[in-house]
Amino acid sequence: MTAKDEQDIYKENDSFLEAWNKGDAKAAASFFTEDGVRVGAMGDIEHGREEIAAAYDKLIHKTMPGAKGKMEKGTIRMLTPELAVWQGGLEIERPDGSPSLKGYVIQVMKKVQGRWLILEAHPKLFPPPPPKP
Repeated sequence: MTAKDEQDIYKENDSFLEAWNKGDAKAAASFFTEDGVRVGAMGDIEHGREEIAAAYDKLIHKTMPGAKGKMEKGTIRMLTPELAVWQGGLEIERPDGSPSLKGYVIQVMKKVQGRWLILEAHPKLFPPPPPKP
């Protein structure tokens, strides 16, 4: 892995999160390859940018309106010069002040025309802690 590839992958993740936090579902989906796959935290599966954009639109504007995401820098493992796995922690802050949702994301990234795009993403949310007795 080159330092530039690593830097580019981190930059793409930061830019994706920026689009998500702005509520721009179409822009968030543009960080996926045309044939990208997203297996959502709730078990939904989307194929291709159009389905992914629709899922993000529902998530951002209906399921969790006003929520803001944060991702750890995470780690990168190069598989080939054009394929890498990025993984790291996820936190979604809810605007109503209720406890943040925490989870983990694994993404297979593919270098397409010099840009690292998400080929497949698997965000997962951890179950909430049990109530204190």
